[in-house]
Parts: sequence; structure tokens; C-alpha cells
Amino acid sequence: MRIAILVMAAGFSRRFKASGGEHKLLASLNGRPVLQHTLDHAVATGLDVFVVTRPEDRAIHTLIPAGRAVICRSAGIGDSIAAGVKATANYDGWLITLGDMPFIAVESLLAVADALHHAPLVRAQVEGKPGHPVGFQRAFYSALAALTGDSGARGVLNSAPCRAVALSDKGCLLDIDTRSDLQRTVAL
Repeated sequence: MRIAILVMAAGFSRRFKASGGEHKLLASLNGRPVLQHTLDHAVATGLDVFVVTRPEDRAIHTLIPAGRAVICRSAGIGDSIAAGVKATANYDGWLITLGDMPFIAVESLLAVADALHHAPLVRAQVEGKPGHPVGFQRAFYSALAALTGDSGARGVLNSAPCRAVALSDKGCLLDIDTRSDLQRTVAL
């Protein structure tokens, strides 16, 4: 089974910018951009990694491995997921994760990918809370490719039984939306 990791990085970073920062994915975390941490973990899995990003976000493009950018004029997470899935239509399944979640461990990504071999719909779960990544087998291609706007895959997730992958990795729950989020994570 060929699984691609799709990293969503096409947002506008409005909350982070409103809190006094630049684009959150370019913000420095331990001396490197937030997105670089996310990509390093995804690439370390050995799975193919694709990044959905906006055409004007050239600084983000420089972080993406060659040939792995999916350029999308996204109006929201639904558009981004659809673009990523359509660009990787030859895969048997997808792990969807967010560019602003730099603490998801390689082992967590691999655990969810492994579970996807045995169930059509899987999701990381930490202490009973749903997190990322979320995995979808090919059976969900049409539903994912049809997503639009700011409606993510929640409707798809609720359309069928979803296997929870119990993990202890709090990185599956931690995202960075504001400067205070970033400062809090640096203190961890």
C-alpha cells in the first residue's frame, strides 16, 4: 500500500499575524522555521511527503523538498485537502497533517500509517482526544477530492467508523496559531 503524507500549509496565518508575528510556518522554533520541524519529521518516516501551499508563499516553497509542492489557491482547509489528494491520486492512502504541528513524532506518523493498512479510516488519539495525523484509504478519494472552502474532512471522518490509534505523543494535539502558542511550546 502506497501512502502519501499531505502537509497542509496553505493557510493565511491570520491569527498569528494578528498576534504580532509573521507567517506562523516561518516563525522560528529552536532556530528553525516551524514548518521545517514538521517536514523533517514527515520526511524521516520514509513515506512520500507533499506540501499544499499557496502560490505567493515563496518563502514556504524554499522549505519544501523538490517536486513535492502542491500549489493551491486555497479558500480553506477543504480546498487544500482536495488539492493534495487530487495531486497524489495514484496513492492508495493519505495521512493528512498540519504544517503548524511541528511536534508530531516520527513514530506517531508511522503508527497511524501502519493502522491505515488495516482500517480504511484512522486517526491519532491522545488521552481520549482526537488529533493528527488522520489517515484515509483510497475508498475516500472522491469524498476528499470534493472538499471545498473552510470545511475540512470532519464530514468524511463522521461518515464511517474511524479507528483510533492510541498514542502518548502530545505533539499530535499541539498546534501553533498565535505567538503565545509558540512561546508556550518553546517553554516545553
